[in-house]
Amino acid sequence: MASGPYLHGHHASVLRSHSWRTVENSCPHLLPYLNNSSLKILDVGCGPGTITVDLATRVPQGFVYGIDPSAEVIEKAKKHAAEKGVTNVRFEVGDIFSWDKLDGVKEAGFDIVHAHQVLQHLQDPLGATKEMKRLVKPGGVLAVRDVDYSAMNWYPEHPGMRKWLDLYINVAKGLKAYPNIGKRLHAVAMEAGFLRSDIDASVAAWTFSTPEEREFWCQLWAERTVKSDYKQRALDSGFASEQDLEEIAATWREMEKKEDGWFAVINGQIICHVR
Repeated sequence: MASGPYLHGHHASVLRSHSWRTVENSCPHLLPYLNNSSLKILDVGCGPGTITVDLATRVPQGFVYGIDPSAEVIEKAKKHAAEKGVTNVRFEVGDIFSWDKLDGVKEAGFDIVHAHQVLQHLQDPLGATKEMKRLVKPGGVLAVRDVDYSAMNWYPEHPGMRKWLDLYINVAKGLKAYPNIGKRLHAVAMEAGFLRSDIDASVAAWTFSTPEEREFWCQLWAERTVKSDYKQRALDSGFASEQDLEEIAATWREMEKKEDGWFAVINGQIICHVR
């Protein structure tokens, strides 16, 4: 199976992070390409659909198709679209490796194929990139964004934060995932058959420093560490004990209270032009 177990699962603390995402804060590299109101877009690994629905509002004469392996989050996505009154969007349970089983998904069938924070969780990100490339029309684009955990940074320094980061990377790699893939998305795209000259590579950051931002980010990570599926994955990996996880959660709560606290999430982004 090329898409192994999802490291975080779908605990409320995880979906809180996913539901915060918009086109503006999560795929700014795609904004220049949303200049046609009739675009057909595929959103791969759409989660609870906030980016998907936002994309749909930007292409009112077009259509956005969101897919995700989790039936639970697809239901949340459908509910979100209904609450927003957005009708030019469709959500289905599915993944990129089985796109041929999805009604309405065809080779070279989309102007844009988009994936946000997806490749890092897959055991075969190269294979996924090749499949996404197949679904883009000539003249269209593949847009991908993923984090580079190794580039995450914070202030003030805290040994518990380094412990958190090292543990997360080790657990993810133990699942044969790629937590640092953000720095080499362009290289993966080249392996998938794109010419380097057809790839626009850039970086964008999420910054959490105001009291409200620190509360949001630190609380969700404190909760995720001890309540989401990540907890069991960390324990099963042998890299952490219950005590380790409790200490890491406490570290996040301490960081939230730091008036001068600052956290940066570095994301690699690519736009790949399909010829």
